[in-house]
Amino acid sequence: MVNTLLRRTGIALLTGSLLLLSYTSCTNSDEIGLNLTPPGERFHYIVDSSTVITATTLRQDSITSEKRTSSLLGSMNDPIFGRSTASLITQLRLSSNEVDFGVNPQIDSIVLLLKYKGSYGDTTQLQSMKIYELTNDLYFDTTYYSNHKMTGAYNPEASIGTYSYYPKPNQDSVLIRLSNDFGNKLLKTDTSHLSNNTTWLSYFKGLYLKSDEVEQGGSIVYYDFTNGKSRLQIHYHNDTTDSLLYEVVINSNCSWVNLFNHNYSGTPIENQINDSVYTHPQVYVQSMGGLRSKLKVDLPEAILSKINTGVTINKAELIITLPDDPTASSFQLPASMRVFNVGANNQNVFIGDITLGESYYGGTYQSATKTYKFNVGRHIQNLVHPNPAKRLENTGLMVVLTDERTSANRIILDNKIKLVITYTPLQ
Repeated sequence: MVNTLLRRTGIALLTGSLLLLSYTSCTNSDEIGLNLTPPGERFHYIVDSSTVITATTLRQDSITSEKRTSSLLGSMNDPIFGRSTASLITQLRLSSNEVDFGVNPQIDSIVLLLKYKGSYGDTTQLQSMKIYELTNDLYFDTTYYSNHKMTGAYNPEASIGTYSYYPKPNQDSVLIRLSNDFGNKLLKTDTSHLSNNTTWLSYFKGLYLKSDEVEQGGSIVYYDFTNGKSRLQIHYHNDTTDSLLYEVVINSNCSWVNLFNHNYSGTPIENQINDSVYTHPQVYVQSMGGLRSKLKVDLPEAILSKINTGVTINKAELIITLPDDPTASSFQLPASMRVFNVGANNQNVFIGDITLGESYYGGTYQSATKTYKFNVGRHIQNLVHPNPAKRLENTGLMVVLTDERTSANRIILDNKIKLVITYTPLQ
């Protein structure tokens, strides 16, 4: 019986796949796969939008945050999401081997240059930071998380620079003057530490850039650490030559880690975080290890009752609508989101649909309808597999921002999320 059913399911799954492929090239969603067969022989299918979805806002503990394409710095106080702060730690590498600063080198100035890449929030608000020398090693092949503890990793009483500025991300870079005492320390480094980057990184661990919290407004600024354009410039002279320059660079051979902190005290979402008892009208998603939305998905009985006799999912479209947000003009909407299966301990687990490509999977913002739409047909099919041993447990779905590690994006979602399932019963 089961073998027969599985054979029929396999045929139906093939049919469903053909329908899905047809759908990706159709312009009218009401005509899913109908051009595959003559009118008198069209497949029987049912469209069902009665799935009940309940969304909950979850706070994340942390996310992996090492060696990302954007490095984030700054502080932002959002009227809805509260205060978010981004700091970072980074290695810096010698730009050449066998470095020799000459006889009696003396510092003229030492400047940390950070290459702008973008920003999020209000850049007219003053940003401030303190810079420290790291006392603990960073390792290139180690996974680091955004809640990495800095206790004992630097001396909080020994800042090598403080800096306040109004971010101007449309310019090339920001220049941060560090203390001459720190510059002279580097110039006096024993040559045994300057022969190559292995000896150098053992001696000079790197920098800690610690952002000060803002009271109101503010922004998170994005910098590029990937290509050596962010660097430390040591301007000096020695007994024989004036106006010398040596650069210590941040590039893809370095390790750098973003450190994120969120404070939701006094915000509209404070009492909603991790609340699975009550259904709130809105849910919240945030990057930088902030917030996710967990969806409890109760499939309709009309489909569940057909699992044993077989059902093929031709299409399943998850539709997330945005409510009116009075703060939206100040915060750019994320370009896309992702949906994951919920794994153990609320871990994100990839669903099969994402392997079919972004043009099918979806998740990009549709401004005309103020929605994000996802095709999750393969995932729903796995939830109703006729063989219990192969049937995926329905643990729900998790909604996250695609660029949660490289942006400060946030978004408010309407807790009226729909799942429209088009399916064909096998009997």
